[in-house]
Amino acid sequence: MFETLLSNPFLAKDYSDEQWDQAVRLGRSANLLARLYQLLADSDLLKVVPQKAHHHLVSASLQAQKQRMQVQWEVKLLAKELLSIGVRPILLKGGAYIYANKSAGQGRTLADIDVLVRKCDLSKVERHLKTVGWYSDKVDDYDQYYYREWTHEIPPLIHYKRQTVLDIHHNIFPVLRFRIDIERLMDKVYFDADGVGTLQLYDMIIHSATHLFFEGEFESGLRDLSDMDLLVRELKVEDWLKLKHRAQELRLVRPLFYALRYCRHCLSSPVPDDIWTARDTGTPNALQLYVADLLFTRVLIPHHALAKKPGYRLAKFLLYWRGHVLKMPLSVLVPHLLRKLTRSIAVTKD
Repeated sequence: MFETLLSNPFLAKDYSDEQWDQAVRLGRSANLLARLYQLLADSDLLKVVPQKAHHHLVSASLQAQKQRMQVQWEVKLLAKELLSIGVRPILLKGGAYIYANKSAGQGRTLADIDVLVRKCDLSKVERHLKTVGWYSDKVDDYDQYYYREWTHEIPPLIHYKRQTVLDIHHNIFPVLRFRIDIERLMDKVYFDADGVGTLQLYDMIIHSATHLFFEGEFESGLRDLSDMDLLVRELKVEDWLKLKHRAQELRLVRPLFYALRYCRHCLSSPVPDDIWTARDTGTPNALQLYVADLLFTRVLIPHHALAKKPGYRLAKFLLYWRGHVLKMPLSVLVPHLLRKLTRSIAVTKD
């Protein structure tokens, strides 16, 4: 399995040409080909890679390096614009890993840059960015309403010239179902000399876990799990209890529990055996854990025919709807889905 190669790159020494062909296909489908290159390079194993596979790995790495430079440049431009109106941006996820030079930023690719600002600053941030070349392609009134009233972000902004996509958040999860104390998260942010903020390592892990295990989208699930694997490998022995206590403080124990469980299961992450106890509030019971294992182990894979297990489609379907229910109460979710269904039918008829 591709996950096994990520957790132990030294297996590459014994790979056949056929296994390398599969690894390239799976790595590309999981957006992890550039990361595999980096892991092999760090272990001085690129020399064992057959030429054809090596070309694919090098190409993916060069693309990731180019994007890395683009992200760093884009962030500096963004910070300059926002600082001019008194706002310091806080980077999230891939952009943060790259900018902060985390191991999870090595070989990391991303479709957009995620930024967190205080909700009270959201309107002036959006207004200012639209005056300097950013626009939203979400022109439908309902889409605009949906984002602004029911999610934790405004509609994505796109730069008219560079085509960079920017997601501006005021929280890390939709606030309808339950409230995350975003001020507690922001109070621990580190700002550099350029006014760019990044979360503390604990909070990076917790945020990534919340995004993956509460959102319901798993197309890049293995990549996100790999991010967390690399982040937790930066923790020292004495840091594990601090991470757990931070999740308890933020009331995000459940997604962190799942993240650490499947990092260990899929990628052999060095998670301590005794980090969780039966007394920990927020951890799943035996039945919930049994169901979770059935579902999550089927979607935290490269989404390619070579990797899919029996039950993959059902697991993906159930987790997709679980994500919706976690984000919205049924009183909001049902009208929302009916509206989307009606619109899709109308588009089909046209």
